[in-house]
Amino acid sequence: MAFPNDGRNHHSALLNEDNTKTFLQKNAHKIFDGIEKDKYSVISKGGTQNKADNVIECNGGKIVYISDKEKKKGLGGSFDYTNTSKPINTMLDNGSECTKEIQSLLDMTKEDKKLPIEERKKLVESYRLRIKKVSYSFLTNLSSDDILDLIKDNLIEPNKEMQELITDGKENKRYTFPFTKHPINNFIENGYTASIKFKKDNGENSSGHIIFSKGDEEVNVGLRMRVHTNNGATALLNAGGSNKSSQFVIKFQQDGIKNLLNTIGVSAIEI
Repeated sequence: MAFPNDGRNHHSALLNEDNTKTFLQKNAHKIFDGIEKDKYSVISKGGTQNKADNVIECNGGKIVYISDKEKKKGLGGSFDYTNTSKPINTMLDNGSECTKEIQSLLDMTKEDKKLPIEERKKLVESYRLRIKKVSYSFLTNLSSDDILDLIKDNLIEPNKEMQELITDGKENKRYTFPFTKHPINNFIENGYTASIKFKKDNGENSSGHIIFSKGDEEVNVGLRMRVHTNNGATALLNAGGSNKSSQFVIKFQQDGIKNLLNTIGVSAIEI
């Protein structure tokens, strides 16, 4: 990526009014290498079937995939990379030890769904706690190889051609970097092991930070794995509401956004 270095800053009250597609249509040629002015189109994608939120298609055939991370209140908190049911479903099908408690809960759910709906509604609150506990069990039973395989197959592989575009709505700034620059790629390539550390280890945590280790070195780059049900306990029991079913999913989330940008060496886009 080539960023202009003439000191012009993109600070403008209009920036936050522009959605990412409009911003890219005006400025992509100033941000990304190999894109010529007036010789590209930005197409909105998104949805469950598309990893990219926007795609830049150039007349010469070059394609740039954009993952839009909008932080309206600033760069605190987190954003999501991946939200997928595939790995847990595969592990359930294979009878993995990691999914043993999840399978037990799903078996219980199958029986409880036979109850009248009013009885199912009474079970919802207890199921919320059970979901947390079996999610915690899944995370604590993952080996280093399990974690690394999940990262490679469900985070690195789907994002290897992605450009992350982060909008800081509070400061009116945007940042971009290719996902291949994320430190986890280096950890995978250089033989680091991985473990999960919980902020509060109470047996009910459904998410934890992934710690990468090699020798005496331990690194936390803010990558977090979360396990939960995509539509919640009510849908899992089909106990009312618009969703009639729910399944367990894995999320990879990014905390410490400012630290990540500093680690990679990303500055705000200037145009």
